[in-house]
Amino acid sequence: MKAEITRNSQIAKNEAALEQIEARLASTKSIYKNHQRAKQYGTTSQKTMNPVIADMYHVIVKLVKQLYSSLPDKDERIVIEINNEVDPTDSHGLFTLMTPSFFFYLECSITNQYRIEYLYHHCEFEREINALINKFAVRSYSTEVVKNPDYQTFFRNCLACQPDRFITHL
Repeated sequence: MKAEITRNSQIAKNEAALEQIEARLASTKSIYKNHQRAKQYGTTSQKTMNPVIADMYHVIVKLVKQLYSSLPDKDERIVIEINNEVDPTDSHGLFTLMTPSFFFYLECSITNQYRIEYLYHHCEFEREINALINKFAVRSYSTEVVKNPDYQTFFRNCLACQPDRFITHL
């Protein structure tokens, strides 16, 4: 089944949710970030591996975006990309990448460990992405998760409430 997500008039912006997100992002309230604590208080192993895990995440994101940019249908090339590090209210998130058929998320746990979560939803690049995850030995630091059994609705809701600056067509 091909993911059918569009960014046209069928998906109206949820203005109330958008305002809440913008207010949250503009917050000056300070929150303790797990990745900052990990840099200061993590074990020697964590201080060594966390930057490596982050680098592997970004290499895979770059390659995933290249794969998606080759798709012929513009609606399948929609990407939501969020730098959670700059979200003043997100203590654990670092980066998020969402496409109509793939979710990829880097976080730092309360125990100072970086980890990656990912999800496929009828993703035509699942084999290629799994190969990248295996190639970069990310499997040890990642978990395939089910964020939402109805990923299409989840993705549509994200499109409806995320600021346009986080949404691009490849």
